[in-house]
Amino acid sequence: MSENNNKVTSPPDQTEGLQHAGRRQFLRTLATGGAVAGIAAVTASQAMAATTPEVGVKPAPEEKSGYRETDHIRTFYDTLR
Repeated sequence: MSENNNKVTSPPDQTEGLQHAGRRQFLRTLATGGAVAGIAAVTASQAMAATTPEVGVKPAPEEKSGYRETDHIRTFYDTLR
């Protein structure tokens, strides 16, 4: 008799195609990740530029909440001299 020709095998090009598809997906992921990182860097630098005060521009005076020299404190300082 002849050899068994009824064996089920996948052609070699199908398995190679799967390997190439995996490589292609990997490269797409790298390209997408690089693009996203670039966009994030540009967006972050623009956000930093928008929040950085300009040179020579003084911020609006805020109400002071620290030390205040009031009349009774001045009186105390006068007693020390």
